[in-house]
Amino acid sequence: MSRGLGDVYKRQQQKQLKDSEKREKYKLYGELINVYGYNLEEGAKELLAPNFYDNNKEIRIPLDPTLSPQENSQKFFDRYGKLKRTAEALDKLLQETKAEIDHLESIQNSLDIALSADDLVQIKQELTEYGFIKKNRSGKKEKIKSKPFHYLSSDGYDIYVGKNNYQNDELTFKFATGNDWWFHAKGMPGSHVIVKSKGEEMPDRVFEEAGMLAGFYSKGRDSDKIEIDYLQKKNVKKPAGSAPGFVVYYTNYSLTIHPDISHLKLIE
Repeated sequence: MSRGLGDVYKRQQQKQLKDSEKREKYKLYGELINVYGYNLEEGAKELLAPNFYDNNKEIRIPLDPTLSPQENSQKFFDRYGKLKRTAEALDKLLQETKAEIDHLESIQNSLDIALSADDLVQIKQELTEYGFIKKNRSGKKEKIKSKPFHYLSSDGYDIYVGKNNYQNDELTFKFATGNDWWFHAKGMPGSHVIVKSKGEEMPDRVFEEAGMLAGFYSKGRDSDKIEIDYLQKKNVKKPAGSAPGFVVYYTNYSLTIHPDISHLKLIE
């Protein structure tokens, strides 16, 4: 789904790297002309100068023979300034593109774990809301019947798994309480997994089983081993204006699991 955007992102990153090298070169030329250009002959076409940023290795700087040393220096600084402003605008665009790619990949994960037509309703709603597909002209809103997966751990703890980004937000920020535990596959699209702690200290096996669910319902479900981040729900934050399902956290525990959930009981 996001391959086209991903290609654009990579090309722009490569272009930004090349432009950055060119930008710094122009800045260096301007500085060296200011320092060593005082004894240039009129009409000089180049300046040989030691590069004080590179062990005084000699560098050859092309000049416009119709301009004075000061004017040549300013010309390079102007080029540097223009490329710097372009880079700042491009960096903002790259960040926006990356956010859009991440969003689309999270929606792709929701599609991968959908089991029925009912599960697709909220995914379609999200794609429409964020302009990825056109809005239904009838304006009729489809009824939401899909619910998060509900599992029972081997020790009797309820574990819930969001099927899409809207359900992830609902589980994490409306359903879960502060001392419940939150799980997510590290660094990849995946479901939010909530364990209802009952206000108790939970056995290690509950954490392992919740981690297995987080791994299975993620982009890495076919991997042999997946790293899972987990922490209490009260430490999970949602940035203002962020896309559904997007969260941040700054302190967490980690565990590595094999995403096999065949022994876990699905209630609904």
